[in-house]
Amino acid sequence: MNINDILKNIIEDKYNELRSSKDNEGIFSKIDYFEGNAIGQIGEEFVKTIFKEENIKIDNKQKVIHDEYDILSNGIKIEIKTARKGLKNNSFQFNGINPAYNNDYIIVIGLTHQNAYYLIIKDKISYNHKKRRYFLKVNEKERQLVAMNPGNSVNYKLTLQLSDLKSIDNFVKELKENLL
Repeated sequence: MNINDILKNIIEDKYNELRSSKDNEGIFSKIDYFEGNAIGQIGEEFVKTIFKEENIKIDNKQKVIHDEYDILSNGIKIEIKTARKGLKNNSFQFNGINPAYNNDYIIVIGLTHQNAYYLIIKDKISYNHKKRRYFLKVNEKERQLVAMNPGNSVNYKLTLQLSDLKSIDNFVKELKENLL
C-alpha cells in the first residue's frame, strides 16, 4: 500500500463528491477557481466599475486600497465584501470585517454559479458588553459578527443566507438612492 495513493484516493473522492453537487454550467461558475482575495478583488472592481459607468463620484482613484474603506465617494466611506455561496448550503461568508473601522456602508456581493446578489448595509456595528460580541444590523435584525480565527479580535466574518440578499438587478438604483 502506497501512502501517496491513499491520500490521492481520498482527495479524488472528495473532489468527485463536491463536483457532483455543483452546477458548473452557470455564467459565474468560474468563481470556483479563484481564492478568497481574488473574489474580493472581483467584487471591488465590479462596484468601482458601476460607480464609473453611472458617473458616481469616487474620491480615491487607487485600484486597490489597503485602508479602512474601499471607496470614498463624496466623503462617504464604503467597504465592499464579496463571497461565493457555500457548497452545501445557501449561505455566504463575508470575511475581513473590522469593527474598529468607521465605514458608512458595507456593500456585500454574493455570487452563485447562476446569479449575483447584493445588500447595502448601513454600517452600524455595535458591541454588546454583556455578551462580549459584535453585532451588525442587517435587514432590521442584529447579526453577530464572528471572529475569523480563535483569538483574532481584529477581523470578523458575517454569514448571510441567500434569502437575506437581493437580486443584483436593482443594485444601481439602490446605490444611487443611498449615495446621491
